[in-house]
Amino acid sequence: MFFSNKLNYPIGLDISNLSLKLVQLKKQGDKIAIQALNKVNLPEGLFENGEIKNKEKIIKAINALIDKPKYGKVTTREVVACLPESRTFIKLIEVKKTQESTFKTIRDEIEKHVPMAIDKIYFDWQLIKDFPNKQLILIGAAPKDIVNQYTDLLDQAKLSIVALEIEPISLCRSLLKEEHYKFKGDKNKNYGIIDIGAKRSNMTVYSKNTILFSFSVPISGNKITKKIAETLKIDIKQAEKAKIICGLDESKAQGIIKDTLYGMIKELVAKINDSIMFYNHHFPDYGQIDKILLCGGGANIKNLDKIISEYVSIKVEPGDALINLNEDRREILKIFSETHSLNTNFSAKIKNKSKSSKITQDTSITYATAIGLALREIFIDKL
Repeated sequence: MFFSNKLNYPIGLDISNLSLKLVQLKKQGDKIAIQALNKVNLPEGLFENGEIKNKEKIIKAINALIDKPKYGKVTTREVVACLPESRTFIKLIEVKKTQESTFKTIRDEIEKHVPMAIDKIYFDWQLIKDFPNKQLILIGAAPKDIVNQYTDLLDQAKLSIVALEIEPISLCRSLLKEEHYKFKGDKNKNYGIIDIGAKRSNMTVYSKNTILFSFSVPISGNKITKKIAETLKIDIKQAEKAKIICGLDESKAQGIIKDTLYGMIKELVAKINDSIMFYNHHFPDYGQIDKILLCGGGANIKNLDKIISEYVSIKVEPGDALINLNEDRREILKIFSETHSLNTNFSAKIKNKSKSSKITQDTSITYATAIGLALREIFIDKL
């Protein structure tokens, strides 16, 4: 028996404030694997609150991302990209059945839920469940000016846009096995997904095979790094490495990094508990949240999952961005491995007898959005 090997699925392009990440997938039979991947860091100032401020430099970075991947070869100019989470809205709403058209009914409901003028947004919806007198509808919306900026950016980068997607959708597709088109297990589990990004973070609640809501949480990777740099009077690059290597491990750096992080972690935990209370109040029939998954760059902070678990009484663990792929783990993780080390000046500052600290980190979770975007057309292909 022969299986077709499709190499030309669209690339998933994760556009964030301080980096671009690309993943292209291929499929042979039912096996999904990585065709190409890459990451390019961006300087401050190219984006501001989701708005594009320097189109030329971003286009140059996109071309470098595609032309020289760190792994594999990009075989298409088609793209599925994400819109900035800070400027998008997604929520499950209940719509009563009326004599009016579905479009008008949903449009009227969106005006009640979305904090943007209806004539200033693009919106879309998906029917989740149909009842005799009502429907559950997942709605998504984004400002027209932001969508138009990103469309123009990708057009000028000579990319063919297959879709622009709201980030929580792609994260769920990447991190949850329930999203796989071949999944046959229990689809009634409930998840909280916390994406800790460089500039912003958000929490998405997913229940019974759909997103219920998503909102921002008051913590970001950059904010943590700057706090460490200020406390220890070191530069940002060393502070970032200290965050990765030491994290919330009190045995590292005399617990200084842990103490620095703790205040911010408490803010995060408070917001998580608020969201759990909101979920329990507004969705009591859905059952308890079974698990919280961490993703984004902040998910790699050492022991973060354990600390959060202590305060929210729900199992917390790093998400698995490769859960819906069929790669050999040992081989593919070599691609995502990054080694970080601290210089001797920092080691002396914290009285580290070894004079150096080094760690090899799996960065696959930071590609969760890009992988989810890349999976979109593969999964749709099978519906």
